[in-house]
Amino acid sequence: MKLKDIISRIDKKIFIGNPEVKIKSICYDSRKAKEGSLFVAISGFKNDGHNFVQQAYSRGARTFVVERMVDLPPDISLIKVTSSREALAKISSIFYGFPSDKLKLIGVTGTNGKTTITYFLQAIFKKAGLKVGRLSTVNYDLGDKIYPALTTTPESLDLQRFLREMVDSGIEYAFMEVSSHSLVLHRVDEVRFCWAVFTNLSPEHLDFHQDMESYLEAKLILFEKMPQDKKALVNLDDPYSKKIIEKSSCQIITYAIDKNADYRARILQITDKGSLFMVKINGKDEIFKISLPGSHNVYNALAAIVVAKEEKIPINLVREGLEDISRIPGRLEFIENRAGLKIYVDYAHTPNSLERVLNTLRRLTGGKLVVVFGCGGDRDPYKRPLMGKIACRIADYTVVTSDNPRSEEPEEIILQIERGMLEEGAIKGKDYVTIPDRREAIKHALSRIVSGDTLLVAGKGHERVQILKDKVIPFDDRAVIRDLLRESNLL
Repeated sequence: MKLKDIISRIDKKIFIGNPEVKIKSICYDSRKAKEGSLFVAISGFKNDGHNFVQQAYSRGARTFVVERMVDLPPDISLIKVTSSREALAKISSIFYGFPSDKLKLIGVTGTNGKTTITYFLQAIFKKAGLKVGRLSTVNYDLGDKIYPALTTTPESLDLQRFLREMVDSGIEYAFMEVSSHSLVLHRVDEVRFCWAVFTNLSPEHLDFHQDMESYLEAKLILFEKMPQDKKALVNLDDPYSKKIIEKSSCQIITYAIDKNADYRARILQITDKGSLFMVKINGKDEIFKISLPGSHNVYNALAAIVVAKEEKIPINLVREGLEDISRIPGRLEFIENRAGLKIYVDYAHTPNSLERVLNTLRRLTGGKLVVVFGCGGDRDPYKRPLMGKIACRIADYTVVTSDNPRSEEPEEIILQIERGMLEEGAIKGKDYVTIPDRREAIKHALSRIVSGDTLLVAGKGHERVQILKDKVIPFDDRAVIRDLLRESNLL
């Protein structure tokens, strides 16, 4: 591709150089620059790409996109733009041949439920014989290849490359989590969705968005940009649904459990083995079963059912697809054992998600309910005492530990959680204990339960590492639990 094919389509303030130069690759990480690379200098939160243009040049890059002028030798081509992030999204889409135009792409956004919905959708559409892909917090499944997920929604360059790989491998439908960060940071600017799904909104990422109004405004970006001939699916039971519907520019379809929506589920039974519910479709009561317990998972399944039905997937295949899902990594994932212990690992890391999962397990356990959790460092600290209060109010016993403390001191994070528990009236040693070492915390919690009790290890879910200051160490809650059960001859 020649540079002129790119610069003719992007908004630029200044262009210097040769428009006939051939662009062989795009990068925003100077370490990946090579001969023929176009380097996009992004002003990040920790590092400024403009400080690395010389490094990109030394590796062979001769074409640069910048927000401010930089000192480089005269043998370069330079494009000065207002926003490098916006330019990167547009350039990436052009370079990879506008791949989202060649896919049916379903975007799922909201605070909770995104991952589960994308897994349900993938299973249903696979059952219908369609080739599908999924981009989620757990991983990026491109059909023929699976990549580890570094962020919920990839950077625009990586996203467009993944979409191109999907197109080239013959994928017809792709299901994608769309994070609020990705919307604000222009990662999905040039992505064409045929569906936008809204799950719910509760306080999260307020270290980034500052307040709920800004968080909502971020989510609205997806719905405001939807073409009129596309569709949005909105959870009518969520109090923010009214604003989503008001701002959406396309056809609206609603789903709910409590309110009278276009598609409404009625829960028939929830056990520790899963959930049974009914949905009226084309005037007929259809029964569905999923292996995940909890009303929140009924919402997730219902969203997948609606999209599938509207995309003309036969109901019997929708039902079979849902039943094919026996587990979703780190989402109320049951840990098998020989002791009759009900042990679950869940990604719940917000006040709302922790409350939902604990309430579900509270209703399902006949014995004690014990929870192990912590809060991530360098993330919104407001939620720490709130989560402490929730755990104290619902669980019988709480073990407060480290999550991913990052640059913060684990003990300080734990202290902030503990303040909420003390405000709720908890007594240390009786109602809760603090153990910073996460493995030791899980070990202690296992020692406190017997057959019939329930243990929830929350916060990290599918994650396989723990981030401690400048170290990233292997740590998988599920593997740790199994190791500890094996040591006790209970696995």
